[in-house]
Amino acid sequence: MAKDYGEYFNIAHIEPESHIYGPGKRFVIWFQGCSLACDGCWNQQMWSFKARRLIHREDLLQLILNADGVKGVTFLGGEPLQQSENLNWLLGRIREKSGLTIFIYSGFELAELSASGELFWLSELSDILVLGRYVQSLRTTTSQWRGSTNQQIVYPSGSREQEKPSEVNQTEIHIALDGGLTILGYPDEALVIALSSIE
Repeated sequence: MAKDYGEYFNIAHIEPESHIYGPGKRFVIWFQGCSLACDGCWNQQMWSFKARRLIHREDLLQLILNADGVKGVTFLGGEPLQQSENLNWLLGRIREKSGLTIFIYSGFELAELSASGELFWLSELSDILVLGRYVQSLRTTTSQWRGSTNQQIVYPSGSREQEKPSEVNQTEIHIALDGGLTILGYPDEALVIALSSIE
């Protein structure tokens, strides 16, 4: 299921600086909308395809290119490949205009992307792919860049990124000016319980 927003992306969240969604400091974009609806998904609020924050693709490109000191950009969601036409356009422009590396999370399997034809342009334009549904029974908090152990990390043949993941849990806690907490990454139950007890 793909959703067409014209030349606009439907965006759930943008984090201008993160260190846990791929190598180095990264500009991270969460897409709004996902029909895969994995049981136990951490981002269920991003399933709906209802417009949340529509950003023209040229404007999103400029936000990325103007990001200060980042090594690359990471896309997740939601499901980035359910806005694939604009994503294809955006990745091409990023590769053309910068040296930023591209890291994509998708719930689709390698075989599904191959059958749909999307694997071709993803392999041409991406540096690292993390593929596969999130499986609650295979949840891991000790495997960098993956939420469950079935998910596959793929380095396309033309990848400019050689850093490999380590067996370490990574979580970021961002504190807003109003005191609100945002947890990014793959927190274990102890951390979630501890943070939920903070008044």
